[in-house]
Amino acid sequence: MCGIALFFQANGKPADQKCIARMTRALTHRGPDDESTQLRGPAALGHTRLSIVDIAQGAQPMQSEDGRYAIVFNGEIYNFRELRSAMEHSGIRFQNKSDTEVILQLYIHEGPTFVAKLRGMFSFIIHDTESQTVFLARDRLGIKPLFYHWNGAELIAASEIKAIFASGRVEPRLNPVSIRNYFNYQFAISPHTPFLDIVELPPGHHLTLKSGAGPQLQQYWDIRFPREHEYETLDETYWTNAFESALNESAACHTIGEVPIGAYLSGGIDSSTTTWLLTEHYDKPVQTFSIRFDDENLDESPIYHRIADHLGVENQQITLSSQNGQCYLQELESAVYHLEQPQRMGLDIPYYLLSDLVQQRGYKVVYTGDGSDEILAGYDCYRQDYMRLWGNDIQDQSLRRLLYDTQFTMNFSASQVHLLYNLHDRSHQQKVVDRFGCYPAWYDFWQITTDQLPGLFNPEFEKSANAEDQMALAAEAMKPHLEGRHRVNQSLYIETKTRLPGWILWKTDRMSMAHGVEARVPFLDHPLVELAARIPPQLKLNGMNEKYILKKIAMPHLPQHPWNFKKKAFYTPIREWFFEPEMDEMLDPYLSADAVEDAGIFNPQQVESLRTRILEASFATDMESYYHLMKLEWIMTLVLTVQMLHVQFVAKKGACFNV
Repeated sequence: MCGIALFFQANGKPADQKCIARMTRALTHRGPDDESTQLRGPAALGHTRLSIVDIAQGAQPMQSEDGRYAIVFNGEIYNFRELRSAMEHSGIRFQNKSDTEVILQLYIHEGPTFVAKLRGMFSFIIHDTESQTVFLARDRLGIKPLFYHWNGAELIAASEIKAIFASGRVEPRLNPVSIRNYFNYQFAISPHTPFLDIVELPPGHHLTLKSGAGPQLQQYWDIRFPREHEYETLDETYWTNAFESALNESAACHTIGEVPIGAYLSGGIDSSTTTWLLTEHYDKPVQTFSIRFDDENLDESPIYHRIADHLGVENQQITLSSQNGQCYLQELESAVYHLEQPQRMGLDIPYYLLSDLVQQRGYKVVYTGDGSDEILAGYDCYRQDYMRLWGNDIQDQSLRRLLYDTQFTMNFSASQVHLLYNLHDRSHQQKVVDRFGCYPAWYDFWQITTDQLPGLFNPEFEKSANAEDQMALAAEAMKPHLEGRHRVNQSLYIETKTRLPGWILWKTDRMSMAHGVEARVPFLDHPLVELAARIPPQLKLNGMNEKYILKKIAMPHLPQHPWNFKKKAFYTPIREWFFEPEMDEMLDPYLSADAVEDAGIFNPQQVESLRTRILEASFATDMESYYHLMKLEWIMTLVLTVQMLHVQFVAKKGACFNV
């Protein structure tokens, strides 16, 4: 696991050594074990190394024996030994035992199509001095990041956006459309990022650029869900056996490397499953790492301690306080710097601190349960969508309203039910279907904070933010892949293309790599993901029972669970951490009228009004009060973290501008 960087002059001019050196230093946290750059005429490559595979000989940039080709690589190729063995049988010689050289030799002998052979998480850059070509590629699901800037003459690329800014060749500016999207969707719409003129290489794509030409972007992989009549079988036993076999194979192949492997463990089915699987396929003692809250309403430590004891694994934990006066502002500032995107739930803070604990305990690799919800319909929104369809079956509107006011209020506050009832108006549903090609399960969630947005943005910023609709373009491109699919699979496809890479995996990579820790995600092994796509949807969401097939496989190996492993959202105490009266002055560098005015994004009066409201809000005592406080917390956290982005990057206060 590493940080990679490229500076390429497509006009043939020599690359700038100082430029690539600054870019590489800005990525030191991703690879604290080594740092190196290489000038290759119009190309310059940079690499920071976290040594895991072939520690002795795997240094980068790595060249071919004749020096024509060079590569910088970030990630892990889980089938590299099989690929290497096949090439050796065909007479290809290797200089070392790394997965990096396997990638390089495949490119040399097979060209760009070889990417489809790779099993793992990866982003890499290859330069060919003879043809003056650079080749960039990213893994299928976007586990590993890769961003670039192209101005018609220079291609500047890196694992993180801050390294592109560290080059000194790109002026940091927030993208109004992307920033506005965070206030509904929680992510920017790929390939867009929070910054103008910086795009991400989309998951499942590679890019080729030759001197004197423009970038050629090509997709090499996409997930495919079967149409309703295309399922191989509906037999539950068949799919249970197939999924269990694929899970075990994924967990086993993810154990490569020469360093100890740990696991994140919470009280949920996902991390419990990956921990159990690690104990089955890893021949060394397993260390787990967990988050404890001192608020028993948030704390899951009794559950994960029981799971750890049952599996016979050691556990270490960090304790986070929700007591008044405990402020995590410094941790949030650091998390936002590494994330390079706004946040609205504060989940980044616990994960940032947890990866710090992992690093302090001498671990470089951890298993995580990320991705399970995204391939098996594990979120509340999928059950919520089930209720929408339930309501649609009732023709009598008075009976339909009664259903919302009685049955649905068992799970949601009265105000949220009112919102859902209006959103589920038949004519409105049709408008959503016309736009997306289906009714996305996440759609209702995207609307929760809409009533807080009028007047929030500076008018000039609001005008710029409405200049284009990134989601409309993305939705249009996704429609052909949704036609004829089950509604659950339609939403899962959209999830795979948007929220999974744009928020879940973005957070996973950045919060772990902020401390030089590699997070491995066995649930996103692409053969397992492809298998999950083929599974009939009723084995993912069985009525209101989410991740049905996973529970059937894993629960016999785990202790009895108080919620029967029902999905429980992970929340952080935002108000207690940041919006108590004694913390008010601490936020002034970001939220004072002068600071807001200087950034030019928000209306200072509206921000002050929201600050007052959240300071005066009562603590949540029931679902209704919690719902209203939650909306305030989300909006204020977004405002705060957008302002942090402005200070750190647009105002150039971040560390990357002083490397």
